[in-house]
Amino acid sequence: MALLIPAIKGRIGNTEYFETTMRVRDLVQAVRRPSELDEWANFSIEERMQRELDDKRVREQIVPYLTRNEDRFFGSIIVLVYNGEVLFETIADLKISVPGAYKANAHRIGFVTIDGGSLIVLDGQHRLAALKSVYEPKQDGVVYGPYVKDIPDDEVCVIFLKHEDPVKTRRIFNTVNRYAKQTSRGDNIITSEDDGYAIVTRRLLRDDEPLGNRLVNGKPFEVVNWKSNTLTTRSRQLTTISAVYESASLILGNSFYQPQTRPDDLKLDEGAERVGAVWQAMLEGLKPYQDALANPESIPAMRDENAPHALLFKPAAQIALLRGLLNATTGDRMTLAEAVKRANAIDWRMQAPMWEGVIMKASGAIDAGQEARNRAGSLINWLIAADVMPKEEREAIRRTYNQAFGIDVNDAEQAKAARELPEPVAGAKLAA
Repeated sequence: MALLIPAIKGRIGNTEYFETTMRVRDLVQAVRRPSELDEWANFSIEERMQRELDDKRVREQIVPYLTRNEDRFFGSIIVLVYNGEVLFETIADLKISVPGAYKANAHRIGFVTIDGGSLIVLDGQHRLAALKSVYEPKQDGVVYGPYVKDIPDDEVCVIFLKHEDPVKTRRIFNTVNRYAKQTSRGDNIITSEDDGYAIVTRRLLRDDEPLGNRLVNGKPFEVVNWKSNTLTTRSRQLTTISAVYESASLILGNSFYQPQTRPDDLKLDEGAERVGAVWQAMLEGLKPYQDALANPESIPAMRDENAPHALLFKPAAQIALLRGLLNATTGDRMTLAEAVKRANAIDWRMQAPMWEGVIMKASGAIDAGQEARNRAGSLINWLIAADVMPKEEREAIRRTYNQAFGIDVNDAEQAKAARELPEPVAGAKLAA
């Protein structure tokens, strides 16, 4: 059955295209992914133009966004007309009376008829998969929001291209994907109105909050670098917006806010208060941070790899410190203020032997990976809270510490070479 849709005709270079809208219910029934073509299995590697579908992204990101947001929106989906006939009839072709103001564009406005062949998504396969999941909500492991029944009647912008030859189609696909720049993590944190952790992060950067801008010696001082996820050697900021976001997730827990669902104001206030209290305790309780906030010009020197507290000024180590503090205060073993006070006594030099293989690479560079942060957080927990730590927890930390050096303490032979944990700052009296 032929498809007839109102459309606007356009051209870029020698490529003609037709821009239109389709209801979701019509789109998902008409358009397919390349892998759904009968001849897909016979295509050469060059002809398999589409990336593999990331089902997790569809389930956990796009579907929740669509079904939980009344003000949902996304850009055009590009569809290839593969082996089908495309006919465009303009308003001018209809031989009807057109007001003078419209005559200049009458040849660009009309109806496109697509007959036969297949409609293949060229760009937007993940959005299409999400729309199909919403149209037929049967997928296991997908949590649908309150707007799931409204989406089939949504109108999506679609751009149709006629398949001319494989080389040209591959070139268009490659260009669309190569030059489509995704928003950075920092951009997402700054702009998201549905991610509770992002909203809390932004609140902490307000002028009257712990990480907000301030005046120091009459000069403006930005505590957080919100323009980049990294800090250069000359950066005067204390940390990054990405690190603050990660700290919010750690302090509140990954289930405190639901993905793609804006929390109510009370829930946001609670989150901001809890995260802000932890940062306030660190900024007020750690002597290097006190000195840095009193004299921001000194921060680059304090971050220098040879400085005595260099790790405290590295975002990866800051997250490890936060993890260690949270673990040390588990079950009211000690107050946050006491844990922060003890953290002052830790050797924060990048060259300190205890960090090698834990969060420092053999090359002398910091290891910013998640496993390294976890290892360092576990070690910091030991250094701070060994005297109030159950024996089984101490043994678990010892195993983790030795795993960094390729040693399995549960293996009788390897256990002979096991490394003992560094001396904690408050002694090694183990709880029963």
